[in-house]
Amino acid sequence: MRELTTADARLLVADGFAGRLADSPYFTEYERRADEWVMRLGEVDGDAVIIDLRRDGEVWKPHSIVGLEFAGDRITRIADYVFCSWLLPAAGSIVVAQ
Repeated sequence: MRELTTADARLLVADGFAGRLADSPYFTEYERRADEWVMRLGEVDGDAVIIDLRRDGEVWKPHSIVGLEFAGDRITRIADYVFCSWLLPAAGSIVVAQ
């Protein structure tokens, strides 16, 4: 994902950070905790998103979502809702790609 992101991409971590991706520790934080989560493509209420799954015993369960905006084949905006615990329980449908 890092390689697909433009140098001036915007980042929003809802209730956490808003600004230039380059000014944040965003990728470093996810890399540091790589054994605690997995990311999969999916849909929430029909919108294409990345779904952050967290381990619950032996099962991986949807925890939060990340939305991406593109210009051509480059990511220009990342919106991460990791701190919005109410979002997925309020969704009508959640589909995780295998």
